[in-house]
Amino acid sequence: MRFLRLIAAAGLMAGMAACDSSTDPTSTDLAADLAVAAMSGEAAAQHVEMMRGPGGPLGFGFQAEAGKFECTNGGRDGVTVTRTCTFKDAQGNVQPAYDATTTASAVLHAEVNGTIDRGHMGGTMQRVSDLTVTGLAGAETSMTWNGTSSGSSSRVHTRDGGTMEMTMSEQETIAGVVIPVPRTPTSWPTAGTISRQVTVTFTGGPKDGTTETRNVTITFDGTQFATITVNGETFQFDLAKRGKPGHGPGGPNGPRP
Repeated sequence: MRFLRLIAAAGLMAGMAACDSSTDPTSTDLAADLAVAAMSGEAAAQHVEMMRGPGGPLGFGFQAEAGKFECTNGGRDGVTVTRTCTFKDAQGNVQPAYDATTTASAVLHAEVNGTIDRGHMGGTMQRVSDLTVTGLAGAETSMTWNGTSSGSSSRVHTRDGGTMEMTMSEQETIAGVVIPVPRTPTSWPTAGTISRQVTVTFTGGPKDGTTETRNVTITFDGTQFATITVNGETFQFDLAKRGKPGHGPGGPNGPRP
């Protein structure tokens, strides 16, 4: 098993301090929620880029050129992506290649593997996704993505001389994620959600030997900030910069990473 290390005890404490004291979970629960939110946000940002949305400075560098539908492999900083695509016309017939005029939908199969390192947080992830995009035929102004994904990740949280490893198994449903066309550096999803069920197994720390489930919802609103809800706790995640989520309510006055 590959491990990942969170190198930010001070950053975690700052995030905890930003919480409403009347609703604070225990420090162990918040550490787990932050870990789940961080990995969920990273996965969502990767999804958005593969959906032909912006990738940001920490993305894979995939392009979305007019008149083409890219389905190349790629990778960056220890993470690799393998993609295959199936194109269909309006009648559902499989096409040998993408056609800007007649291709109505595409099915994307993607496999993501590797280790991420954001300085204050890092992690390993393995994920397989099957996504379908519609609204491609003709001069479209947006495209809509739906699909499913599954995978796993792990994290080691170190604090006060002790460690707590969190191994996560994840199932995702991508529903109605709308990406504006043409792609620009600010064409973030304007609508849609990614729902995740994350099973977390703890090794070490006060939860040693236990397994818990986190229900996660990621909501898009047209900005680079996605709202992530983990078992009722709300976080804001920067899809461009990525990294540690901010804990608290959304909106322009809410905490940002």
